[in-house]
Amino acid sequence: MGFGEKELFRSLSAEMRSGKITVVAGRNGSGKSTFLRLAAHLVLPDSGRVDAAEDGVSLGKGALRSRLAMVAPEMRLYDRLTAEENFRFFSGLREKAFSSVEICAFWDRVGLPEQEIRDVLSGQLSTGMRQRVKIALLLALDAPVWILDEPCANLDSDGAGRLMEEARRAASKGTLVLWATNESREEGIADETVRLSGN
Repeated sequence: MGFGEKELFRSLSAEMRSGKITVVAGRNGSGKSTFLRLAAHLVLPDSGRVDAAEDGVSLGKGALRSRLAMVAPEMRLYDRLTAEENFRFFSGLREKAFSSVEICAFWDRVGLPEQEIRDVLSGQLSTGMRQRVKIALLLALDAPVWILDEPCANLDSDGAGRLMEEARRAASKGTLVLWATNESREEGIADETVRLSGN
């Protein structure tokens, strides 16, 4: 599988299924993030094939993306908006609306003290707090497919533990969870593992 003349993955075949946590593991530079982008149809290869289906019906790029929720390092909050304003903006893009009480419930699930972030611009939050805001959005979207690219980066042990519990709960309800990491603790939650060796 490759782009142009560059071969990215050789002899790679993998299947991700609903109700499972599939961990993509490997060292830095092994292609974990690229694997996730391919699976989400955010990029498409010149050679090889990436298919997505629901109930046996093939999904096009748009249909698949509408079913995704993603946490990745390149995803950024708007620094000049508060956490709640960011939450309302991004959830609104999926035509979801939440009351302040409902948003506080998501803050609780990810361990964000509402009184500490109320009226604070996101650019003034710690990196760990910003990551928790992204994870709260992930939970709020209630998508059938989660794409998580090293989602525990910048999280303390409590934050990482909460996310792993949420991922297990989501998978038990039928969510497809695709999780890239090079951390052994996170690999431990996998139902299935795709291990990339890199070049």
